[in-house]
Amino acid sequence: MRTFRHCLMLGTIGLAVTAARSGGGSAPRPRPEAMRNHLPSVLARPNDNRARAGVLANGVLTVHLEVQAALIKPEGDAGPAVESFAFAEAGKPALVPGPLLRVSAGTDLDATVRNTLAKPLTLYGMQDRDGRPVRGAVIAAGDSARFRFRAGTPGTFMYWARTSGNRLLFALGEDGQLVGGLVVDAPEAPAVLDERILVVSLYANQDDVDARAKDSTHTIREAFLVNGMSWPHTERMRLTVGDTLRWRVINASLRNHPMHLHGFYYRVDSRGTAASDSIYAPLERRSAVTELMRPGSSMMMTWSPRRDGNWLFHCHLIAHISPEQRIGDRPASMAHMNHAENGMAGLIVGIEVKPKKDVAAFHEPLTGQTRKLRMFVDQRPNVYGTNPGFGFVLQGNDTPPARDSIVVPGSPVILRRGERSQITVFNRTSTTVTIHWHGIELESFYDGVGDWSGAGTHTAPPIAPGDSFVVRMTPDRAGTFIYHTHDDESNALSSGLYGPLIVLAPGQTWNPETDRVMLMGAGGPGPGAPPLLNGSATPPPIELRAGLTYRFRFIDIAANNIKDVSLLSDTTLVTWRAFAKDGADLPPHQATSRPSRIPTMGPGETYDYEFTPTAAATLTLRISTPSRGAQPLSVMRVPVTVH
Repeated sequence: MRTFRHCLMLGTIGLAVTAARSGGGSAPRPRPEAMRNHLPSVLARPNDNRARAGVLANGVLTVHLEVQAALIKPEGDAGPAVESFAFAEAGKPALVPGPLLRVSAGTDLDATVRNTLAKPLTLYGMQDRDGRPVRGAVIAAGDSARFRFRAGTPGTFMYWARTSGNRLLFALGEDGQLVGGLVVDAPEAPAVLDERILVVSLYANQDDVDARAKDSTHTIREAFLVNGMSWPHTERMRLTVGDTLRWRVINASLRNHPMHLHGFYYRVDSRGTAASDSIYAPLERRSAVTELMRPGSSMMMTWSPRRDGNWLFHCHLIAHISPEQRIGDRPASMAHMNHAENGMAGLIVGIEVKPKKDVAAFHEPLTGQTRKLRMFVDQRPNVYGTNPGFGFVLQGNDTPPARDSIVVPGSPVILRRGERSQITVFNRTSTTVTIHWHGIELESFYDGVGDWSGAGTHTAPPIAPGDSFVVRMTPDRAGTFIYHTHDDESNALSSGLYGPLIVLAPGQTWNPETDRVMLMGAGGPGPGAPPLLNGSATPPPIELRAGLTYRFRFIDIAANNIKDVSLLSDTTLVTWRAFAKDGADLPPHQATSRPSRIPTMGPGETYDYEFTPTAAATLTLRISTPSRGAQPLSVMRVPVTVH
């Protein structure tokens, strides 16, 4: 027997790793290429992260884990079984994601990990997050390793493993589910009624991954999972009005995910990486409806539903919630099918909020003056090559607009806080449409997800061609919002079905001279579509006057890319004042002057800044689309002339 010992000192407690080659025992498991011809018999179960793994005694959590070849069923028992590697507690079923390790700060964690695979793996994250880099320990095929450390740093973390030789933080293929939550609770952390841990992982077929390594043009079919399942098979969160909820979200995939909550704001209480977590003090917390999560990052959020009905929490990258995320067979036709169940898949969590006895749910007022608008959804052929263009067009007088009078982005919808509004939507296209009022707190029936928004059997269907739908809302707050389709998003949203939604405070007037909307979208369907600013791939110069204060309302509704936005004088950032995020005004201590850059802005996010140019100058608004390589995918430079 061959033994080695590897120790990394972390504070006063060391991370000890001991590995020993096993002798005898069961025959080694087949190598991955053999595994794809002889499916493993172990079926991994989805892990809802409610139960802690291991045994806690005398201030030590002891846990025995194994890495196994397994089958997973992200689309339920009737869905396909696909191959993966997974963590399991010794003697218990494999879980996706892996068993939850959860302790209070100051607890020792004693974990033994056995590699039952026929090849070595590298295990990461079994250490305290004291600011040092996350280190990996190699465990040979058939060997075990022991990790002991004191979990002294509170936060939301993860552990993970890789069997492939790539150097990415996370991997595709069979390694995609080799991740588990590691949560360290602060001793003084207050309890909440319901706390959940959502781990996002990525499934990709190993054969596709191998083919991509030989041919860079090969398409890898991917599916994002939440606690081991893909929509509509993800766990339904069943809540009641007034519940206080704390969710910890871990992005254990190698993709960006702007996480959007329908119908409510959530408070961001912490943001972390694979190596550290920043738990915010009360004055540092902020509200959001969409928060961009980079690969390996975590978030702790607190929220409370005020209205009953059906809602969604999902990634706002369209590719991550499209039917293309379906692992099994896709519907041959969407005709007469439930849009919510069949028109989406992937990284989505359904939320069902029930009324609560003696707690009054918020409902739209039935009396009082109502502002009425008429909106037309129109279509024009051959706008994007042979593909049609779409547009939302408000009726501005007594005559409806022409049937092909599309505008991109859609007509600005200007509402007032506290004013009851009614918008009648007429669908004059050849396809079904819906409108989601992104960031608006309204009744579920009007939220805009076909066959889901509403409650019970009373749900709103998509708006059929030639049909109409009446939306009622009374905005709770003034700010910058978005409206966009929530039906066939991959095509229709990128082809024009989006627009700015501005809610003014009582007594405030809309002045397009000083109130500048900067709406970022895509110029048509498909990955090669050019980025647009306010509907143009080559936007005209922006004209400003020195001494005048402007409000820049940045909106990102591009389908599948994040943005890096900056305002430059030559190559130097100027200064602007942060004003609001996602339509929620920042508290005074956060509404500060800062360098004029938004380094990572995801689809579904909005940012408001005040900018006062002091003298005549020539500036540049730079909007770039980052890539995983050294060069950005695209860069748009818009001249900003100050007179």
